[in-house]
Amino acid sequence: MSLRGALLLVAGLLALTPAADATSTPGPEPTVQEPAADVPADVRDWFREQGQEAAAELGDPEGLTVGSPRQVAEWDEAYVAGDQLTEPARPVEEWLAPVTREAEDAPEPVGVVRASAPGGTDVQLVGVTDDAELAAALRGGPNGAVFVFGEGVEGWFGVADGEVWPVDEGARTVLQGSLPAAVFQEFLAAWLGAPAPTPPPLEEEVEDGSLSPLIPIGVIVLLGAVGAWLLLRHYRQADTRLAEDVRASVAPPREGPEPSRPDEGADRE
Repeated sequence: MSLRGALLLVAGLLALTPAADATSTPGPEPTVQEPAADVPADVRDWFREQGQEAAAELGDPEGLTVGSPRQVAEWDEAYVAGDQLTEPARPVEEWLAPVTREAEDAPEPVGVVRASAPGGTDVQLVGVTDDAELAAALRGGPNGAVFVFGEGVEGWFGVADGEVWPVDEGARTVLQGSLPAAVFQEFLAAWLGAPAPTPPPLEEEVEDGSLSPLIPIGVIVLLGAVGAWLLLRHYRQADTRLAEDVRASVAPPREGPEPSRPDEGADRE
């Protein structure tokens, strides 16, 4: 594992560790929300009118204000499968808008209005919830962020600029801080029970006529093996000659008369 991969893994484990203060909402620094340019005009108009009427479910409509809508998204299938790690979520035709109540110091988040326009149809109310924490995240999240409801954890996640962070208590049961999308993918796939991607087989690529780095290594290993065999053969021959010399030096003398030399008869005559 590379040093960068190890650091990302450590960051992921730290972000997944439950924090002592569960009331905080880790994530990007709050920014002043601007109306999203990609929200259709009819959707903005609906939240300004019908959305304002629907917000009355949260109590006395006096002082209630429906803010700018944010788009809802879902986890991208290719991201969950690990085929791509840069775009965690893809937007769907649903929007969330925070509802606030006027207060002395600052507007107080009290809930959320949710609407959809499937297939380009008229905007329809999905529901109104008194989720003040989600409302605060919608108001304070970075511009361009989308929000994903996490099935199985019953919580909302924010996604923007390659980062994923928990929005409410349900999401913080599995994630305590912001994570790079590439790191979060592994944990998300495990939560959703997605099969791990099969790693591609190792291949030796040869580009522009260049040799694979394993070729010179193989040549070195082969030459080393031949050299070792020649050296072993030399030592074995030397051991064989030494053994023959030793046997010759310790061999016992032969029994019986010594053979006569050819010149002995001539001397006697």
